[in-house]
Amino acid sequence: MELLNNPQRVAQEGKLAFQTALWFWMTPQSPKPSCHDAITGIWEPSSADTGCGRDAGFGATINIINGGIECGKAAMTKTYHRVEGYKVFAEELGTTPGDYLTCESQKSFASCN
Repeated sequence: MELLNNPQRVAQEGKLAFQTALWFWMTPQSPKPSCHDAITGIWEPSSADTGCGRDAGFGATINIINGGIECGKAAMTKTYHRVEGYKVFAEELGTTPGDYLTCESQKSFASCN
């Protein structure tokens, strides 16, 4: 409970910042899956999800994190750069970035579920 009373600690303490980022990445927050499950394909979109244009992949992680701002519209510059950065990292790691890299055709989880 101390963190709830002092949320600025996340910005002040590197170890805590890493731990909270990892928690966010791994933890589903209904109706959203975890970013980890969305990008690895563990999450299987429901018919409601596919009806909202959502599918597993990097685009779904953008939707989970920033869907109301970035999804369901033409790609923003920051979204474009995020996707391009992801593609560079995928190449450096010797893998492919997969399908569904953007969220332009996805409705946010808040607006459609």
